[in-house]
Amino acid sequence: MTAPSEASKTRQRVVSPCAGVCILHTETKFCLGCYRTVGEIAGWQAMSADQQHALMAELAQRRIADRGA
Repeated sequence: MTAPSEASKTRQRVVSPCAGVCILHTETKFCLGCYRTVGEIAGWQAMSADQQHALMAELAQRRIADRGA
């Protein structure tokens, strides 16, 4: 296991992106409010700050892809 970088030591955890619209899309299985999967929603509090930031970047891409479809 590698030691955390200085940047990750100071990175702040992210407030949950929950939008209060908890409806799963039947095909993608993404929540239509926050674009997370059930597993991502359930595991949010256990994620490190780095994992949360990485997922937030992924959610932005999912949102863009969904709106472009």
